[in-house]
Amino acid sequence: MTETHVSAVAITASEWRALIGYGELRLARRRVQQLTKPVAAKESNRLFSWTPTTVLGDGNDLLVLDLVEDWASMTRKHPAHPSELLVIPVGAVKTHHCVGAAYHAYLSGEADREGVLLEHGQYDAVWSQWVAEQSTSHELTTAQELLNAFGIDMDIRRKRPDGYVWLDIIRLAKNSKTAVKSQPKQVESLLRAVRGISTAISGVHGSTAYDIAANVEWIAVRTGRDPLKKKALREQIDKALESASQSPWSARGSESESSIEAIKLLEVTYPKVYTGEITPSTVSHVVRQVMAAKDRTLQPVDFIGSIHALNGSSRDAAALLCVAVSGALGPLISKRLIKSLQMVNPVDLDWETF
Repeated sequence: MTETHVSAVAITASEWRALIGYGELRLARRRVQQLTKPVAAKESNRLFSWTPTTVLGDGNDLLVLDLVEDWASMTRKHPAHPSELLVIPVGAVKTHHCVGAAYHAYLSGEADREGVLLEHGQYDAVWSQWVAEQSTSHELTTAQELLNAFGIDMDIRRKRPDGYVWLDIIRLAKNSKTAVKSQPKQVESLLRAVRGISTAISGVHGSTAYDIAANVEWIAVRTGRDPLKKKALREQIDKALESASQSPWSARGSESESSIEAIKLLEVTYPKVYTGEITPSTVSHVVRQVMAAKDRTLQPVDFIGSIHALNGSSRDAAALLCVAVSGALGPLISKRLIKSLQMVNPVDLDWETF
């Protein structure tokens, strides 16, 4: 395939409206990129990275202009910074592009009113790829910041001992239908089962029976069998559930001897469903806090309690909870959570603003 070259610039919708309204646009010379057609990945990264920061993935706020071959001769220098700032007239634009059919429908009305032909298709694929790469970078950075906020010394750029990477954890927490391995290990199975377990034990959400019930459901998920079909086990677990239902849930766990013994019994009876990271306590806190993040009911004080409860016995489990909650919340809300954690008295998240 013969390669062709074009000068192009990515701009926001506000800049585009100024261009077609005023007939010219002021911008930095370096924003204009020389591209091959088809556009290479490195070229698209430069093209889109030079745009002002907007909401990531908002294609309604992004357009690409292909410029005519002699565009440079049609510009004038801006007196504020003659060597860098240019004023480009609308006549220097050869074609106007949006980055997808859905965004074309949104912007085409304005283009028609101004007599501008708005195209799409040429930059759709490279823009989608760029958004995916930027999302990955934001998610990993934010998860690392949340770990740092708790002083958890964990570099999430490194691969996990179980063969997953931390980005897998983020993606699984964000979308439980994500499948990573053909034979999922405990961490994947748990994150995919969060909603199902949470729904099954919603009746004991406010009591310490939650910890026992969460592990009963987790064993059923991982083994494919109801652990309470064993009569002797069922009698002891039922007795512990009844006792624990009288005490309010606490991140520290139940202090009831029967509850502690019941959870130990489950762990001893089904050792293969647990690991050094996925302990009974991990199961309870991950299901509770990740579900709260998904449902937008997460309370910073409760989350802090869960992290401290896990970190006291397993740094790996605390790191897992941090990264999973960050993935479920997304970078924007996670940033708000981090700010709340930095306060002397953490404040609740204002979910109405998201």
